[in-house]
Amino acid sequence: MENEKAKKVKVFKTSSIQINEKDASHLVGSIVEKGISDSHNNPAPSLSFPKPTVLPFPVARHRSHGPHWRPLSSKGVDDNVDDSDNNVEDEEDKNLQEFERVATFAKPVQRRRKKGLDLRKWKEITQDDNSSLGKESEGDATSISQTTGKKNNVKESKSADKKTSPSDDDNVNSSMEVDVKPQLVSSVGGFTNSDTTMEIDTSNEADYQGKVKYTKSYDDKEANEFVPEWDQICIDVQRPRQAHLTSSMLSCSSSNNTRSEQKSGSLKSEIDAENRARIQQMSSEEIAEAQAEIMEKMHPALLKVLQKRGQEKLKQHLILKSELGTCSESVNGHVQSPQVEKHLHSEDGISHTVMTPPSKQKLDDEKFGTKTSTTASSSLWNAWSNRVEAVRELRFSLAGDVVDSEWGYHGHLKKKEHVTGRLIGEGHESRDNVTDRDYLRTEGDPGAAGYTIKEAVALTRSVIPGQRTLALHLLSSVLDKALHCICADRTGHVAKDENKVEKSVDWEAVWAFALGPEPELVLSLRMCLDDNHNSVVLACGKVVQCVLSCDANENYCDISDKIATCDMDICTAPIFRSRPDVNFGFLQGGLWKYSAKPSNILPFSEDSMDNETEGKHTIQDDVVVAGQDFIVGLVRMGILPRLRYLLETDPTTALEECIVSILIAIARHSPTCANAVMKCERLIKTIVNRFIAGNFEIQSSMIKSVRLLKVLARSDRKICLEFIKSGYFQAMTWNLYQNPSSIDHWLRLGKEKCKLMSALIVEQMRFWRVCIQYGYCVSYFSEMFPALCFWLNPPSFEKLVESNVLYESTSISRQAYLVLESLAGRLPNLFSKQCESTGDSEVWSWSYVGPMVDLAIKWIATRSDPEVSKFFEGQKERRLDFTFQDLSATHLLWVYAAVTHMLFRVLERVTWGDTVSPLENKGHMPWLPEFVPKIALELIKYWLLGFSASFGTKFGRDFEGESFMKELIYLRWKDDTEMSLASTCCLNGMVKIITTIDKLIQSAKIGTCSLPHQEQSLSEEGKVLEDGIVKGYLVELRYMLDVFVFSVSSGWHHIQSIESFGRGGPVPGAGIGWGAPGGGFWSTRVLLAQKNARFLLYLIEIFANACKDVPVTEETTFTMQRINAGLGICLTAGPRDKVVVEKTLDLLVHVSVLKHLDLCIQNFLLNRRGKTFSWQHNEEDYIHFSRMLSSHFRSRWLSVKVKSKAVDGSSSMGIKTSPVVGGCLETIYEDSDMSSMTSSCYNSLMIEWAHQKLPLPVHFYLSPISTILHRKTDSQKVDDVLLDPSNLLEVAKCGLFFVLGVEAMSNFQCTNILSPIQHVSLTWKLHSLSVNFLVGMEILEQDQSRDTFEALQDLYGELLDKARFNQSKEVVSDDKKHLEFLRFQSEIHESYSTFIEELVEQFSAISYGDVIFGRQVSLYLHRCVETSIRLAAWNTLSNARVLELLPPLEKCFSGAEGYLEPTEDNEEILEAYTKSWVSDALDRAAIRGSVAYTLVIHHLSSFIFGVCPTDKLLLRSRLARSLLRDYAGKQKHEGMLLNLIHHKKPPCVLGEQLNGVLSEKSWLECRLEILVEACEGNSSLLKVVEKLKAVVE
Repeated sequence: MENEKAKKVKVFKTSSIQINEKDASHLVGSIVEKGISDSHNNPAPSLSFPKPTVLPFPVARHRSHGPHWRPLSSKGVDDNVDDSDNNVEDEEDKNLQEFERVATFAKPVQRRRKKGLDLRKWKEITQDDNSSLGKESEGDATSISQTTGKKNNVKESKSADKKTSPSDDDNVNSSMEVDVKPQLVSSVGGFTNSDTTMEIDTSNEADYQGKVKYTKSYDDKEANEFVPEWDQICIDVQRPRQAHLTSSMLSCSSSNNTRSEQKSGSLKSEIDAENRARIQQMSSEEIAEAQAEIMEKMHPALLKVLQKRGQEKLKQHLILKSELGTCSESVNGHVQSPQVEKHLHSEDGISHTVMTPPSKQKLDDEKFGTKTSTTASSSLWNAWSNRVEAVRELRFSLAGDVVDSEWGYHGHLKKKEHVTGRLIGEGHESRDNVTDRDYLRTEGDPGAAGYTIKEAVALTRSVIPGQRTLALHLLSSVLDKALHCICADRTGHVAKDENKVEKSVDWEAVWAFALGPEPELVLSLRMCLDDNHNSVVLACGKVVQCVLSCDANENYCDISDKIATCDMDICTAPIFRSRPDVNFGFLQGGLWKYSAKPSNILPFSEDSMDNETEGKHTIQDDVVVAGQDFIVGLVRMGILPRLRYLLETDPTTALEECIVSILIAIARHSPTCANAVMKCERLIKTIVNRFIAGNFEIQSSMIKSVRLLKVLARSDRKICLEFIKSGYFQAMTWNLYQNPSSIDHWLRLGKEKCKLMSALIVEQMRFWRVCIQYGYCVSYFSEMFPALCFWLNPPSFEKLVESNVLYESTSISRQAYLVLESLAGRLPNLFSKQCESTGDSEVWSWSYVGPMVDLAIKWIATRSDPEVSKFFEGQKERRLDFTFQDLSATHLLWVYAAVTHMLFRVLERVTWGDTVSPLENKGHMPWLPEFVPKIALELIKYWLLGFSASFGTKFGRDFEGESFMKELIYLRWKDDTEMSLASTCCLNGMVKIITTIDKLIQSAKIGTCSLPHQEQSLSEEGKVLEDGIVKGYLVELRYMLDVFVFSVSSGWHHIQSIESFGRGGPVPGAGIGWGAPGGGFWSTRVLLAQKNARFLLYLIEIFANACKDVPVTEETTFTMQRINAGLGICLTAGPRDKVVVEKTLDLLVHVSVLKHLDLCIQNFLLNRRGKTFSWQHNEEDYIHFSRMLSSHFRSRWLSVKVKSKAVDGSSSMGIKTSPVVGGCLETIYEDSDMSSMTSSCYNSLMIEWAHQKLPLPVHFYLSPISTILHRKTDSQKVDDVLLDPSNLLEVAKCGLFFVLGVEAMSNFQCTNILSPIQHVSLTWKLHSLSVNFLVGMEILEQDQSRDTFEALQDLYGELLDKARFNQSKEVVSDDKKHLEFLRFQSEIHESYSTFIEELVEQFSAISYGDVIFGRQVSLYLHRCVETSIRLAAWNTLSNARVLELLPPLEKCFSGAEGYLEPTEDNEEILEAYTKSWVSDALDRAAIRGSVAYTLVIHHLSSFIFGVCPTDKLLLRSRLARSLLRDYAGKQKHEGMLLNLIHHKKPPCVLGEQLNGVLSEKSWLECRLEILVEACEGNSSLLKVVEKLKAVVE
């Protein structure tokens, strides 16, 4: 019998089993792994396959469902089984007959614990004599065979390891069958342990649930220390009863020692959960008995130590929880504080706290290596790690839903509620629901539904194609749902081990875990692409498509392409910020860098490939790089040649579409990846050939093929030219030459064909537009005009609505006008002599403009069309409940936006800055083109008239005479983001047209004697045009300005909260795949905010010129609004808004603005001091300030880093970039539109996130006073303009004036909209003042800068006192940590103590007691400063012997109470005060009355003689003895000690310390008595006290 059972053992690393196709079809409920055999070097006997039940293959079954192996004697034996097979089965059936007696008691298989050997139910088998199963085991001496499933415990124990070889995974995760024979020998006290991990069959445990004792043995001392005291004591009490089990587990524990260390956090949590469950089962009598037993056995001192340690842990956990709550609001608004601690309340009132262990997930150290390791960021990072770690246990169905399959201790599923459609089918009912069950039951937990992400990834390597396909389908569903929920910003936060009842799924964490390094998804996907089964390859392509966020990114880019002013696409590569630099004052907002270096995309070139380099490139390197950037990892793994091969093998339509989508995502990643796609041999040629070879039937893959070539052409001008020369452009755009004969002919094609044709034509037009923007293919217009004219004419809207193809038709019309807009940008100036093409750039002819303008005017007039009016009637009737069925109006708005921008571009080319010859009429236009007044009259007639100048509410009910402009303003308030974008674009184009026409008419009036038809009677619109459109609608424009100021002020808050951990998103995906909530920087919400900012800037420019003759009060209000709005625009701008930021900065530092800031400074000084500065600024000073600040801001924040090496020898964008600092910026014409820079100087139409600094941090305006030349790095040149010492000093002086002005304005303004200045932490503001002192005191040498610096200190001092007062109201009396809101180390830099040391070094070397310098240094001794910085500042000052140089307390720029209250109770700081006392460092400070001496006297006196907590008594005695010993040896300290004894606290808190009013004599006696008690009977010290008493008396 023993030998027969030995044959059933599965052995690792044996030869691969051979299964034919017929046998494989009979495999039910088992998986055949690669490299695993069913025999040990012997051929396996044939087995009878289980007969499938009615449940479809391969449904997961519980043991109670079967399938059962049928005995040979039963009926229905398969006739195909021969006699030899029957003989073998007969022997097996005899062995299996023993189970028939207990089959009726079988229960569903319990889900195994993943964290090691589970022997919690050992007493049932070893000690329970009443168990029927136990009796059978003992009486019959029959071994119970238990087949273990997949070794989840072994695999999960290595879950913290980021790098695991595939072969190891196969070995660890393979199935293995072991016979376990319980040896009930008392001398051994346990089972005979084998080298193989085993699992005990406890299927009959339901009858003995009440008798089970939950215990846990462990030999890790560290784990014992982690368990709370009461729980650990309970385990200690039980240990005498389980000593025999411990001895049997020693071998297992020692063999898994390494794994136990790796999973210690999870093990601690598991042990704690079991201990708490044990305590909950105990009655109050049992708990009292256990406590009494503990009190008897343990020493009282040991109990106190344990209790103290528990209190400290509880306090630390509470502090961490409060920090998480604070940081989640201030640093990252979308990260919520998870439930990181849980309280267990026993019946005796004892509370225990169990800290959720930190995550063991290794989410790419380099990926997050740039974040500053501070308290706030560390707390946020730990919270995020716990969220990601919690995903490890989540199980998913094929539909991508989470199935909650937690098992209770007794083997039953916990009954839970259905949670918002996310958690499906818990309880016993879920196992019978075939549709919700997992089809892939052949691997994973046999008793649980669904699959974890790691299990699904592992199953993609199965040898059965069906399993691989279904596993990939599951991953695709999960990733698709996660991305959808992230974009919709519908994610919950579930911490690890947290109860998921009534919790939404944390899809952000799901996305991060799936793309993280642990599952190694990228490696599995790359292997599946090489599969020889088409279904697997297609399923794999779908997963890659989801991982790269192809559809979501294309949707964002599609909306971006609809905006005429967005000429640039943004690269989707993941990025992170560079570390803060001391030379720039540690200000955040450093250069963005690629998560994976571009050089890692192609590790070596083919030319340099030799034997040495070939051996260095490993798969593990690719996996590591993929953890930094998923696309880079795929490209390194050779995905491009594989995709080309698949295209060459004539793939299916679905696979071809998927492949092209992946190529588009790779091309959008970065210029280097786009270049890699171009350099992949035959790839582009294959795509073009497949497009040409296709029949006239339009397919979606053809549309995406055109889009791919468009994206590649955007990446580089040379690529675009190559496409044109090779004929690819003509081949891919031949549909543009075809035009329908009529609208009816086009509608007869059917909706589906119209939809495909519309999408194809739109992509082809976008491809053509890219070529036009480079200056190519302009001459193709004459050939394409006949077909283009069909779409430029307004259609019959009634027919389009009836056929439901309005969107398809308007999409083509919109794109056609965007093409015309680009063509208009190629027009020469109307009055310029140069009309011929220059170089390889072509120009458009003015002869085409007239007909195009007429067609555009027709679209403006369609607003009065009854069919068009119907689209807007819904908004008028239901203004507050606008439904999605009226979204068709959005399509028309996009057409109107394209039309207006096309007309504006034409009007813009009529006059282009200074290109008009100054010899003609002194720079004024000699004549006015006819289409200019024609456009104006039509626009006024159909879009402006009827606009009431007196409307003031957003939702007014009077709609009669309402103009289209008013409708557009209202449509912006709709919840639909795309409609808001389209409305804003329409308003933008409309306002640009009317302002440009006003300028042209005014210029023409001066240059000509009269306007055409002036003698005739003018119509209403003619009168408006005659008087000036802007002047006539100035009130409405002012209301529009207020609306957009409000929008921008709320928009920049959202953009500032996106960046987390110094990255655009926490995941190494592409674009939206960065994983930020709501899409992050890639959301339409951000796109709308940036569009609003662009339009607001244009409105501010209009009013800056129109408000020259207004009253001073109104001008002051507008200037304040202008400054706040300008700061908000700078904080909103993205990578392609560099021109926007430049124009905004020019507005902020304009001379008129600086004059207003000077007035604010004078008002502040008059209110605080009663007088202003003794000097005044003149006009030259303002001009100097403006020039220096403008130059600094441009160089500091808008400079682009020079790339040392690019793919083709130039920069990756092909643009001549400026150095990091001080380089020359591109010339931008003042009168040009910020989006019209489509001239041939551009070599790329793609902008990289990397190598630039936008969006700016909220404290960017502090940079003029925070930039120094402290340490020179290798990358900085001596002649850098930005770091030139003389230039820096001058910039700092100008910056002091600017910062003081905006601070004074923002803190004393009376507006409802808060300024961005008020959202900057006071920590940053105070730190910026300290930065300049690192390089000396030159900034204080001149009287003007010295007075300005002092005034700024006073202003910040007021803010500090106000913040302290507000904070003190919210502070709990016994928790003083909350008062320390000046967290320099937490907010500025982790090594801020080093900064303090260098600052004190300068203070001691050059200050000579300067009051202003001393006030700045003494700031770090303020009680609102965090403890670590106060301690570092004091120690540094004391060691340098410069405490006497600090100013007196009354000269500090903050109130005295801020330094003195609350009283100091930190042990280290009090000891530092005492050390300075006894080391004579305070002697001269006492003579000079320094603030340092005042602090020491006050805090030591309050601590020693005040009410002292019990745990601080030893410290009080120790400090008092040190002072007495010092006095005994140093008579000169007598005065200091007497001051200490006589020191009184302020009256407001005197009563609290003395518990009533005492006489002076009794008060001193009490204090002397405290000193006597501190002596602890020391005779020498008692003599000192007696001497002191005599002196006092």
